[in-house]
Amino acid sequence: DLSGGSSSEMRGFFSGLIQRAARFNAKRGGGSVTLILLSTLPNPDTENASDDEESTFEESDFDTMSEKIKMRISMLLKANVPLTPTNLRKIQIPVPRPSATEDARRLANQHVDDLISMSDGQIWLDDELAKQGRSPPLDPSRSMTRVGIGADTLTCRADAPALRSVVGSLRFEFQQAMDVIDNTNVRQSTTASATSVVGNNTKQVQRRDAFLLAIHQETNEVRKLSQECILLLAASRGYFDEVVLANGKEMAAGTLAGRDVLEGLLEYVENETSEIVQSIDETLDLSVDERNVLEEAIAAYFK
Repeated sequence: DLSGGSSSEMRGFFSGLIQRAARFNAKRGGGSVTLILLSTLPNPDTENASDDEESTFEESDFDTMSEKIKMRISMLLKANVPLTPTNLRKIQIPVPRPSATEDARRLANQHVDDLISMSDGQIWLDDELAKQGRSPPLDPSRSMTRVGIGADTLTCRADAPALRSVVGSLRFEFQQAMDVIDNTNVRQSTTASATSVVGNNTKQVQRRDAFLLAIHQETNEVRKLSQECILLLAASRGYFDEVVLANGKEMAAGTLAGRDVLEGLLEYVENETSEIVQSIDETLDLSVDERNVLEEAIAAYFK
């Protein structure tokens, strides 16, 4: 219930599940177990959409929310976008005074929020993004990782240092570009044109498409850690930007041409830096000198 009466019981239930989700000791057979939660959330566009959906909020209604949300609200107001529940949900900003529709959504999310608060992080996969052809259908605004106790020891790492060293501000850049698209979509539904919005943010959209190309994986396609590092390093250094800009949708994530670029880059870099690639996969680490060598190989491929 919304007052949290069943929350403690569900947290106890989730606790047992989370403890089973881990990477196992090699002496006991190795491998890992991933906890996957499948949840059907109410669709605000089709379910109970008539309940106070046309009410418009003021900027002061968001005073108690985070600075990030208040900054996004300010951007919407400058773009003359009405602060209606429908528009807010399109870009995943919480409604300050929930209606019956929003209460239903919060109730559906209650146990999901409990589970998230107990975990060291989560990857949020969205059905709508999957329908758009994104693979994996990752929602960057809802995905995160927290570094817990023991995360820097050799036997207990929150993530691979090699990967962390190449992603940099990936999540921030990716989400910033997604915000541009979301805000543009809202404007298109409320104004005659959003051309100026897109035009002023072409670079961010280009960066988003480059990262989508780098992380795209087909079903059952497996990549080694070294391969992920190579592709993300290439994307973060801007090598995919020009590829995407020059070829547009023909070279987008999920296309045959896009796949050829990724496979060609991986084959070249792996041949040129075989010892470094092997080291990444064995140690999960990447030194500054090794990263520089990878960058030189990537640059050589795109010359």
